[in-house]
Amino acid sequence: MILVALLAGLLAACTDSVVTAPPQPHFPKWQPKQPRPADRDAQAVDAALAALDLCSLIDLAVYARRKGTDTRPVTREPKVRSDRKSCMLYRDGYEDILYVHDVDPGHAALRNDGAVVDLGGVKAYQIESRREGRVEGCAVTVPLSFQRAIKFELGFQSRGKDCELLRDFATAGAAKLPRDLVYPPGGQDSARIGACANWVSNSKGENCDPAVDAPVPTGAEQILAAGAADPNVECAVFRNAVKKVYGPEFEPIATPGSCYFVEPRHRLQIEAGATANGGAPGEWLADPHRTFKDHRQVSFSGNPGVTLRDKDESELLIYVSPFGDLDSRGHVRLLIATERERGVDEWPRSRAIPMVDVAKAHAVMELVMVTHFRVTR
Repeated sequence: MILVALLAGLLAACTDSVVTAPPQPHFPKWQPKQPRPADRDAQAVDAALAALDLCSLIDLAVYARRKGTDTRPVTREPKVRSDRKSCMLYRDGYEDILYVHDVDPGHAALRNDGAVVDLGGVKAYQIESRREGRVEGCAVTVPLSFQRAIKFELGFQSRGKDCELLRDFATAGAAKLPRDLVYPPGGQDSARIGACANWVSNSKGENCDPAVDAPVPTGAEQILAAGAADPNVECAVFRNAVKKVYGPEFEPIATPGSCYFVEPRHRLQIEAGATANGGAPGEWLADPHRTFKDHRQVSFSGNPGVTLRDKDESELLIYVSPFGDLDSRGHVRLLIATERERGVDEWPRSRAIPMVDVAKAHAVMELVMVTHFRVTR
């Protein structure tokens, strides 16, 4: 009986040890709080476009000035396809020179990729196409609402392919658009507010706020708990270090689960975080699916961390444990990625992160750890 009781006690103890796993931290999901601008009335924009003669936007005086030595006559030909109007300028022989289209500007493709330009007081987006170092085309798009736009594009038979040529046509055409249908330089032509306009994302802006100042608590556990609940705290942890190392053009934005530092030219995007919700840095070091390469263990101000890169070297990932253990849940992270530069559609394009930016990323993490997570031994 004594042996049975002893075994029962041991089994109960083993059972207790199995079921008493520590609970995972849980934090409320943060959502953007700043108001979003309203789009223009869709019916009013539709009516204005329906009344607009797109061929009138092709200024023949500009063509006469820029045509060179070719004296053949030209024609402006209107077309309608799928309820969208367009106009083509062509020379005798049906050589296409210029197109004007009524288009859907697309939040990602236009506002991520186009460089913002000023067409004589009218806001527009410009993309120059380059292939193997040669300029092969240009498009300039004038937004009329969050959803509609007029696009000027050089034709295949155009005498030149550069944006300087097209800008002449686009500036003259934009001047003929109704003033209440265009946006001034710096005008709000999307739901992306403030620095969110510089975020490389498919989002229309509904899940992004420009970061606001937030206090950073004292102590690793408190900082990671606050960061898990509010990305503005994550931005505050990194704000001074990013500004000091990368420069003031990188501005912080808050999104659910992450802070980003974004800049207008889109050459580089920075994701930063300090959260108890995230996994342990050792999980990235293990990388069981071998998604990354160049796995290294490093130390930042006495805190253990890992660095790794993706296969095409366009992303650098840094994860650090402020608890002295790579297998402890929660982390401080910095991810930098090269992006397609605004206004340039180039092929082939080098995606590798320059070594100077790799060094800067290490400097940022060192500053963050020594400022907020200094290890005293």
